[in-house]
Amino acid sequence: MATIEVTRAHGMDSNQIRAAVQAVAQRLQSDLSAQYAWSGDRLNFECPGASGHIDVTGSDVRVAVDLGWLLKPMRGRIEQSIHQYLDESLA
Repeated sequence: MATIEVTRAHGMDSNQIRAAVQAVAQRLQSDLSAQYAWSGDRLNFECPGASGHIDVTGSDVRVAVDLGWLLKPMRGRIEQSIHQYLDESLA
């Protein structure tokens, strides 16, 4: 599996950052048929061909995605989409 890891700093309080990550999860659900669930400060998600989690801390958000072999060739494009989702959600 190919793994993508992205860390992004934020200046939000805990309620704001959780709401922003929740919005990302809902967008993943809508766009990619992803399933997700919170476990403490970690949002776990799974969609066809990929799974991962988003960890929320007081200062940053850490995204880790494991890609299946079918999505592995699209790693660069998927990583770019992750950055775009974060840019839009954490702005």
